[in-house]
Amino acid sequence: MIDMGESMITIEDFYSKILNNSREINIYIPSSYFESMDKTYPVLYMHDGQNIFEGERAYAGVGWRVHEVHDELAGRGMIRELIIVGIDNMQGDRLSEYAHTDGRYKRERIKGKGKLYERFLIEELKPFIDENFRTSTVAEDTGLMGSSMGGLVTFNIGFRHPDVFGRLGIISPSFWWGTRSNIKTIYMNQDAIANSRIWIDMGTKERGLDKSFDRVVEHILSKCDKSRGNIEAHWIIGAEHTEADWQRRVHWPLIHLFGLD
Repeated sequence: MIDMGESMITIEDFYSKILNNSREINIYIPSSYFESMDKTYPVLYMHDGQNIFEGERAYAGVGWRVHEVHDELAGRGMIRELIIVGIDNMQGDRLSEYAHTDGRYKRERIKGKGKLYERFLIEELKPFIDENFRTSTVAEDTGLMGSSMGGLVTFNIGFRHPDVFGRLGIISPSFWWGTRSNIKTIYMNQDAIANSRIWIDMGTKERGLDKSFDRVVEHILSKCDKSRGNIEAHWIIGAEHTEADWQRRVHWPLIHLFGLD
């Protein structure tokens, strides 16, 4: 079922044959979309879709309100107007779908389904969005963003497929999950470092995520041409691992990834 709002389109049960499950997809459409039938738009795909718009379904009741931040920045001429696709997580299967390698969490073994989730995005969801909306389909106009495990899966999918997703917002990534594998991914997929535009950050109060973050980012930065400015890596002073903190700084990756020169 698809619910058509003025600026938000909700697909209540988007079925994935690859993952054999259904989830809600919310698609934010900028107001100018309906003014010209010739214009195409960049697309930003965001994980943990329950958290990125309003707070009603968000974890801890705090949403990123990314659509409002987008409108403010676009209205000021600071970023391009975007279509924003919020992809709900599957709650109990969230860790599994966002992990490209097997792991453990709270003594529980987790089977990584990240490669299947990756296929779901590339083979099912993105083609649906491109077919039904006026999108620019090229990699440089296609972004992927997420936080925590959503940041990890953004990193893995983005580095493995820079030909599909050329704009990566990697927020507070859970690089502790498969740190060695993450470093290997960097060296096996250096095209992403050369060709993608990447924002990566971590707060200074994020419960011990700092060591794995430093290790992985050090390898990314060692392979990039710093004069190009396509990769921004930041420590956010005083920021914690919360939706509220990510809401407060989501404007920074939006500006870096889709800013107007």
